Amino acid sequence: IVGYFSKEKQSFLSYNVSCILTLPPYQRQGYGRMLIDFSYLLTKTEGKVGSPEKPLSDLGLISYRSYWKKVILEYLSSYEAKDISIKNVSSQTGINAYDIVSTLQSMGMLKYWKGKHLVLTQKEILDEFRAKLKKHRKNPKLIDPKCLHWKPKVK
Repeated sequence: IVGYFSKEKQSFLSYNVSCILTLPPYQRQGYGRMLIDFSYLLTKTEGKVGSPEKPLSDLGLISYRSYWKKVILEYLSSYEAKDISIKNVSSQTGINAYDIVSTLQSMGMLKYWKGKHLVLTQKEILDEFRAKLKKHRKNPKLIDPKCLHWKPKVK
């Protein structure tokens, strides 16, 4: 056992995870990110979007913000249409719209103009992200979605 997470079967507030723990000998090796990714895989399999239970600890916020940033930048890097909808990003990634907005704001990629939020796909940020991906192709701990044999409960 390297860690665990707990998930409510039915969450009124759309929490996809209540608690994540990576045991000390396995911290900073990618297992926490793998558990976060797994919780979002389950959320997407349910056909929902989710968010971790709030408030997050300081380290929890750092971990989630890093995860959200990577997923959002991956999505934007391959996005080819002109107009970007937070709702579409949310449905494709499984990440709650509020978490997407706060992450984009933290990266300086969101502006509020004439009553609308505008996503600014800044070429420099996306190019830097792509270069970083090529450079740091460590052995990430991933869960293959094809290996998930789980069906969510139908109400």
